[in-house]
Amino acid sequence: MPSSAHIAIDLGASGGRAMLAVLDGEPLVVRLDEAHRFSHEPLDTPAGPVWDLTTLWREVLAGIEAAAVMAREAGVEIKSVGCDTWGVDWGLVEPGGELVGLPHAYRDPEHAVARDRVLSRIDGGAEAIYGRTGIPPQSFNTLFQIEARHAASPGLFAIDGSSLLLLPDLLHYWLSGVQANERTNASTTSMLSAVTGDWDRELLATVGLPSAALGKIVEPGTRLGPVRPELAASLGLPHPVAVVAPGTHDTASAVAAVPAEGEAAGSWAYLSSGTWSLLGVELDQPMTTREAFEAGFTNEQGVAGKTRFLRNIAGLWLVQELRRDLERQGKSYEYAQLADLAAEAPALRTIVDPNAEDLAAPGDSIAKLRGHADRTTQPIPETPGQLARCCLDSLALCYADTIERIESLTDHRIATLYLVGGGVNNRLLNQLAADATGRTVKLGPSEATALGNALVQAMGLGLVKDIEALRGVVARSQDVEVVKPNAESAEWTTAKRRFRSLTTF
Repeated sequence: MPSSAHIAIDLGASGGRAMLAVLDGEPLVVRLDEAHRFSHEPLDTPAGPVWDLTTLWREVLAGIEAAAVMAREAGVEIKSVGCDTWGVDWGLVEPGGELVGLPHAYRDPEHAVARDRVLSRIDGGAEAIYGRTGIPPQSFNTLFQIEARHAASPGLFAIDGSSLLLLPDLLHYWLSGVQANERTNASTTSMLSAVTGDWDRELLATVGLPSAALGKIVEPGTRLGPVRPELAASLGLPHPVAVVAPGTHDTASAVAAVPAEGEAAGSWAYLSSGTWSLLGVELDQPMTTREAFEAGFTNEQGVAGKTRFLRNIAGLWLVQELRRDLERQGKSYEYAQLADLAAEAPALRTIVDPNAEDLAAPGDSIAKLRGHADRTTQPIPETPGQLARCCLDSLALCYADTIERIESLTDHRIATLYLVGGGVNNRLLNQLAADATGRTVKLGPSEATALGNALVQAMGLGLVKDIEALRGVVARSQDVEVVKPNAESAEWTTAKRRFRSLTTF
């Protein structure tokens, strides 16, 4: 098979990059190279925090152009481009193609107020919405964002023929001129029926919100159309280059690239480790029972018709916030330094619920962690090492708790935890995850999201047969490091009981 190149645009909530994936060989292997990287952040406006879309778009185009240069120099042909982002955030496009206002950032505090209003309008409240959509009613979900925007600016929704596009859908529209809602990201909105797989327009009508702007849902791997000819020419792309929707939710792409080739179904779980930790398993159907709701699980759609049954866990956001707080005090540490200090600090001295609502908000990280310790009569973490160890121990315990709950809710018996994403570089957390869970941890690619993005594009073009073949490509192309758990100690057993007593979902 001739070599082919695919451009993966991978956007996170604080930065983005364009990656060039080249497939060649028989059997296929993939090589991934970074073409462009940039930082971004939401902007404060009188209406709330919004995303700087013009800057994001300029950087996306710069990344595509840089990837085109790399492909020409390597002598490979670019076949496709696709975008993934975080979930839930969206924009409205009026019939003439103009963006109506700027998309708000998911951490807008008005979303929590809007959630309370929506829940008060539906019989059964949070559990009823979960039963319909499989998504816990977290304040940042698109359903509550729409309520906040509808209440503040009803004119946004008054233009007939407008389309609601989640951020990767919007970028694909600007690339190709084709509007569509890709399924994996649509499933994060709390507006997609877990039963029909289509928009739950009845739910929106019940809570008094418009649904006319919700459009066609397409599957990951769908070829949307070619890059617009004039845009392709300006970026140095050959024409035509297909715009192919990957799993546009970044976790969907990351899970697709878990190198679990040949693993028995139900024997492994995944952990996409970064700012967020997304830990779960693949199911054939959503699970929307009361027990799953009370345990805090979400049902997001994945590649190849799978349901990603998972918990959203705060992740390395805790350490990122700690580092920012220390910097405000004039103490600058690299992440590796904090990990080293944490390794020297006493284990399991102080633990917190990493998903506590106050820890999800930016600012005052040190005071919040100490406040949790004080309220639960635990030793107060004083030093940077103790604070970092508190964060990492708490995450590992949450991983263990999550796996135990998965096993109690499903017929899965987890032997292996595949850890992918940027968090694979935190060696201390990897070992703590193995020790806390008592499972073998296999470290997959740190660039799992970009790999999954590019390979789902290739699958959509018929260059990779199916999801099993995709995972085979990843397994052949990446070294998989194995982290074995140390023998369970009494300290871990006691800490797990303490953690259960501290947490509520």
